[in-house]
Amino acid sequence: MLFKRINRDTPENVFVPIYNVQGATITTGRAVSYQLGVSTDGVNAVIADAAADYPGFIGVAKSDIPANDYGLVQVGGFVASIWISNVGTSITVNAADPLVPSVGGFMSAAPTYANSGFKFLHASNVPVAISAGGYMSGLIKLV
Repeated sequence: MLFKRINRDTPENVFVPIYNVQGATITTGRAVSYQLGVSTDGVNAVIADAAADYPGFIGVAKSDIPANDYGLVQVGGFVASIWISNVGTSITVNAADPLVPSVGGFMSAAPTYANSGFKFLHASNVPVAISAGGYMSGLIKLV
């Protein structure tokens, strides 16, 4: 784990290094999961884009991570870029709403997985309404 230096003026951030075994680039802001059931080494990771990936959710890609390369995933603190989905319809996301992984590696405020207790990524700087995919910011609470 990498910890940003303790500072009173900015939020603390925590990162973990991962190895991208997705077969494609994991882009900035995408939900990332450990590759459960295939590799449990705590390094190999994929885009969290299916229900089977959600229990392995670790955080949000800090920057683009090329296929078969290492990169950082943010697991705690303020996240400037979170890729969010409209979940096939127009939705409104309010500040402090919980965000959860959804199909396509997006985060969302309204998929069915939201009722499973997954509530440690919260919306911060939110758009008025989301009618397509886009970026927003949020806070990942360490679990």
